[in-house]
Amino acid sequence: MEKKKGIWIAVILMLSIGNFTRLTGNENIRAIQFLSIFIIGVLSGLLINQFAMLFKARKKITKDEIS
Repeated sequence: MEKKKGIWIAVILMLSIGNFTRLTGNENIRAIQFLSIFIIGVLSGLLINQFAMLFKARKKITKDEIS
């Protein structure tokens, strides 16, 4: 289940980055651009957290096998 959660987060992150690149650039940041940047940051944080939990779980499994 954890792998599927990471995959879903990665897909949504790619979609949000793609959507952000479609927005026209201005000197002023509009509310929708700010929201897009914020969502990209949140999704990136969630994905990094998923990777960290995955590596910790693998490290724990290998440590238990050695003991």
